Amino acid sequence: MQMPPNQGDHLPEQLASKVATSWSFWRVKTPACWYLYAVQPDQALHLGAFADPGSLAVQQLRFLETPKATVLLPLNSDEVNLWLEHPQDHSPPRFSGQLGSAWSGYGIKVVDATQVEVIYAADLRHEWMGVFSEPDAFAAIELHYDRRRNRCLIC
Repeated sequence: MQMPPNQGDHLPEQLASKVATSWSFWRVKTPACWYLYAVQPDQALHLGAFADPGSLAVQQLRFLETPKATVLLPLNSDEVNLWLEHPQDHSPPRFSGQLGSAWSGYGIKVVDATQVEVIYAADLRHEWMGVFSEPDAFAAIELHYDRRRNRCLIC
């Protein structure tokens, strides 16, 4: 999937990590929000969309300390690496796609330049969560995920 060319987006900025890790972290400011990514040569993750850059440090630390309890969106590592190598030619990957599986997780579909639609699926049940800005969608998913995880007796 080819990403459209940048239209006034800032360049990606690598972030330092407070913990030794094999992940490199990147942030980028888009016209609508801040994005945070975790990247390894063969793996890339979208760690969220945020209204302010201060939230990125909190999410980065959560990912490093408890990756299995962190909302993250797997991305195509080839596309992310291409964007990082040529940011002037490609837009950063948006916070959209499938978190979890189609049977249990969150579907995030782009509605327009600033909004996404979120649907939660559990087994054969689907719950329409709404249409949000990307930072609001991320916050709604994270809150919903944390509430579900905290109620789970197995987790």
